[in-house]
Amino acid sequence: MSVDAYKFVACLALASSLAGCGSDDDGNATGSAARGAVVKNYAAQLYTAYSDSVTDEAAFLDTVKAFIAAPTEKTLGATRQGWVDSREHYMLTEGARFSGGPIDGEIDGASNYEGLVNSWPLDEAYIDYKVEDGVLNEDTGIINLPQEVPEITAEALDLKNAEGGDENVSAGYHAVEFLLWGQALKPSGPGERPATDYSLQGPTKNPDRRAAYLTVAVQGIADNLTAVRDAWAPTASYRVAFEKNTADSLTRMFTGLAKFSKGELGSQRIGAAYKSKERHDQHDCFSSQTLLDYERDARGIQGLYLGKYGDNDGPGLDDLVKAANPALDVDLKKKLQASIDAIVAIPKPFEDAIAGDDDSIGRVSIQKALNALSDQGDAFGLAAKALGLTIVVDDPAP
Repeated sequence: MSVDAYKFVACLALASSLAGCGSDDDGNATGSAARGAVVKNYAAQLYTAYSDSVTDEAAFLDTVKAFIAAPTEKTLGATRQGWVDSREHYMLTEGARFSGGPIDGEIDGASNYEGLVNSWPLDEAYIDYKVEDGVLNEDTGIINLPQEVPEITAEALDLKNAEGGDENVSAGYHAVEFLLWGQALKPSGPGERPATDYSLQGPTKNPDRRAAYLTVAVQGIADNLTAVRDAWAPTASYRVAFEKNTADSLTRMFTGLAKFSKGELGSQRIGAAYKSKERHDQHDCFSSQTLLDYERDARGIQGLYLGKYGDNDGPGLDDLVKAANPALDVDLKKKLQASIDAIVAIPKPFEDAIAGDDDSIGRVSIQKALNALSDQGDAFGLAAKALGLTIVVDDPAP
């Protein structure tokens, strides 16, 4: 994968692209009214998606509480499935990252909610006991060192997140994932943490603190997602400004889609594990649900371009690009579907696919997905250019 930065500079100034547009848009499909409708639909789409994400997490919290009340292998299995389900709608929003929005921008004095919600990879020993070189160490982690965090609260976990290092992840989906599955000690497949880790009669230390940690970590995700959702509420100051500053918002929208496609999902999430062949570098290494999340991300990017979420299919960026350059819109839509198809074609589980020689079926499939996401990112840059916008599509090395 290339590590060069791709900069697409508009051939025409933005003012020229809007010239001649009357207040009623005069039927101009790329004019100010059309652009405004696309921006408003995008904002409404994200508000709905984050609202669904909050609802998902609230339902998941109920499942967690039921498990804590009766920790059995059956209730643990239901809770693990609840974790998978709780991420469905959130992953569809990730194409809005890198756009200076509420999820990872500085909004109303808060910054980087994404880091509190979805940070990875994490050092297991920062949270709980860890087996290393076949030796169990139960005297490590926030759970087993009460002097570090005497009272486990969502606020305390947020404060500890990334303290002293990027892999010191204490909060978010992947901290919860580790608490449910434990370390993935086998070369392939999910971790096998036993339900007895949460039982007062179990063999491991501090089951009560582990139960408290799991509960408040899920509550913390819900709280942070609620803050992001509220920033996209119809009358929230961020959304009002976003809908008002159409040109800037369109630039942000294209930037987020391009950078997430080529940089985060491509080069970082998929590319880092492809390069290292280490399952620890894959996104859901404890649950082995990595490819499901990658597919959700890719479908979310597609939906944000099309202006489509759930049953709503409103004005999208595709409408603007189609009016400006129909062939470019057709090509971009093909690339979006190609990246989805390429991710779906990667053999499961992902930790097996990254192993082996570069000519193995798994690694060839992954490389196709990487190429598709890179091409997709570049295509977003060309689409922005067609609308008179300037964005930078970067492709950081994993």
